[in-house]
Amino acid sequence: MRFTFACIRCGCLLEAHAGMCGEQARCPTCGGDFIIPQVDPRTGIALGSAAPADDGQLPTPMHAYAAAGTRAPKIERDETGEPYIVCPRCQRHMPIEANLCTICGIPFTIEGAATVTKTTSPLQIISTWALTTGVLALLSSCVPALGLLSIGLGCLAIRRARRRSIPAAAAGLPKAWAGIILGSVSLALFALFWSGWVW
Repeated sequence: MRFTFACIRCGCLLEAHAGMCGEQARCPTCGGDFIIPQVDPRTGIALGSAAPADDGQLPTPMHAYAAAGTRAPKIERDETGEPYIVCPRCQRHMPIEANLCTICGIPFTIEGAATVTKTTSPLQIISTWALTTGVLALLSSCVPALGLLSIGLGCLAIRRARRRSIPAAAAGLPKAWAGIILGSVSLALFALFWSGWVW
């Protein structure tokens, strides 16, 4: 039976088989040595946590992709010897201190993942509303208020994302831009219709 337990030193969630209880192991994230805790055979829940012995070392910071293998961000050096992070999704080069990719929004660290989670939900909602009202504005080009609303919501999402330095993909800005374009087209159709060009 498999069960999970936490490393007290770094907070990493670990997994083991029931037959491994009591054996010596090493946390793959912080490198601390510990004894695998016992498991309750009835519930499959660990009866404790991994408590690494104090070796005088600080825990290694947990990386967002510690167990991601080939999908983990790579750290390389440029011609001057300065390190940089290569984004695993878009292959762009980011500063070594970056917590997330500013182009595609993929987090490199736990802090980056928390930032994306905390800051993108409201902007994703605004961007989605911009797109939705843009589609409705295009379908009913006789109501210019919907076109104005979709343009306003799209601009609001873009302005807030830029102010908070949130990547375009993480903030849903393609939806915001689509809402702005659809709202503009609906206003143009409204103007053409009421000026007599389109009957």
